[in-house]
Amino acid sequence: MPATAGWYHKALAEIGDGDIDLNSNTIKAMLVSPSYVYDPDHTVIDNGANNSTDPSFNEIVATNYTGGFAGAGRKTLTITGGATVDNTNDYGYWTITDVTWSSLGGATNATVGALILVKEITNDTASRLIAYLGITNRATDGNDFPINFKSGAEGGNLRFSSV
Repeated sequence: MPATAGWYHKALAEIGDGDIDLNSNTIKAMLVSPSYVYDPDHTVIDNGANNSTDPSFNEIVATNYTGGFAGAGRKTLTITGGATVDNTNDYGYWTITDVTWSSLGGATNATVGALILVKEITNDTASRLIAYLGITNRATDGNDFPINFKSGAEGGNLRFSSV
């Protein structure tokens, strides 16, 4: 079964309004456990629920990953160029450069179930969820943990479909 991927509704509205600019804002990727339940109606990283609906509560805990607002575990993404239109396949997309967490896990390991793109604002209760990219559950083990956005099984680049 393919991994789930999708946009958060509030983020789509903010991209349309210009409040989120994928090319000029700092966009980060956070890793969450399989316990997090994706819902496109979620809006912020920390919704205060401390359960499966709260991304901050489900952020992984592993060696060489410091979660939380401005934590070193969240990787800043490089999104190249503006949105590209693919008329043949009926979608537009942004190209994201692949990212790798070096030596993730080892002494303390976690299972990663998804990567969430976020725009950190002032803290996690204000920081916006942008897109969810579910992956096949992968355990950390002290080796590098790469995400290949373009051709990997993780779901590809960010796309808007018109059909």
